[in-house]
Amino acid sequence: MAHQPLHDFLIHEADEFVRAELLGVISQLEVGQRYFTYNTFNVLLDADTQVATIEDELDIERSESVSLVAFADLLRRAK
Repeated sequence: MAHQPLHDFLIHEADEFVRAELLGVISQLEVGQRYFTYNTFNVLLDADTQVATIEDELDIERSESVSLVAFADLLRRAK
């Protein structure tokens, strides 16, 4: 079974720099959206809906959304 984009992003893309960048923005984002493009994943942080969406850059059909709170928690726990 193929892993979901969020799992793959956390394992392969979310290094210390990426985690710090996203956590910093999440902690300050009150309204609107921020979009980040990394090597093989894109991340949309939406403060208005309180959702983070992870998109696979190489497969437009693969995306996954999770609450900003849950995403921040996953980023903090990822190593």
